Amino acid sequence: MGEIYRSLYSVIPARVRDDHTLRPNAKLLYGELSALAQAEGYCWAWNARLAETLGISKRTVEDLLRQLRDRGHIQMEVERDPDSQEVLRRKIWICGPPGVSVPPPRDFTGRVPVKSGGPPRENGGENNTSNSTEEDPPYNPPKGEAPARKRKRSNEPKEAPDWKPERFAAFWAAYPCGKSKQAAIRAWDKLKPDDALIHEMALGLKRAMKSEEWQRGIGIPYASTWLNNRRWADEDKHLPSAVPAPTPPPAPRPYHLEVIDGEEAVVYDG
Repeated sequence: MGEIYRSLYSVIPARVRDDHTLRPNAKLLYGELSALAQAEGYCWAWNARLAETLGISKRTVEDLLRQLRDRGHIQMEVERDPDSQEVLRRKIWICGPPGVSVPPPRDFTGRVPVKSGGPPRENGGENNTSNSTEEDPPYNPPKGEAPARKRKRSNEPKEAPDWKPERFAAFWAAYPCGKSKQAAIRAWDKLKPDDALIHEMALGLKRAMKSEEWQRGIGIPYASTWLNNRRWADEDKHLPSAVPAPTPPPAPRPYHLEVIDGEEAVVYDG
């Protein structure tokens, strides 16, 4: 089997570098493809070889190739043996900008690419291409620029949670503090309480609402804090009774000294 020629440098053109819809590793993979395509204008390394070179998984290589292909930066085709339908080689062409034709491929000189992994898959037909980008991707022409998808922000305001919105509505109506509803919605979706837990939460909320502090409006947390800290499990513990202060010793009785029968004696007053 022939050796895969790999250039000492890679080329990442501006159209690939500035394509912000590409993942960073997709741009690195393009650079590796350009280094492997210097000899013949196309790269025929398999996914296992590319994964080993970049230190990523074969599944990741598959996803990155699909992204480069869909964005029109590369073209891929597969050649099969006409008799056995065995995959002989996969060619990955480095494409020009959308609309620019790719130079015709050179005649294959007989080299067989080094392939890692198991035996090739069979497609059971005469067509020598398939719809997979793993080991036998199809040839696809470059596509035009596609608009970048706008990511949905997870902290956008919502009218109700995604998890059991009707149960949250009942909880919110019963909770005595009506501040920071959006935080409470996020905490509810994060907790995802089932019916048994909701019942336990209701009992805990009733106990808290009967407490002297809550009835006076003291110490009531935001609903999000109550949910995140699982405050329905709080227990009412009675403080130990105060120890009575010790009784002070009695004050000393007043007295004076007198001489009785020639001896000094203590005589208490009163």
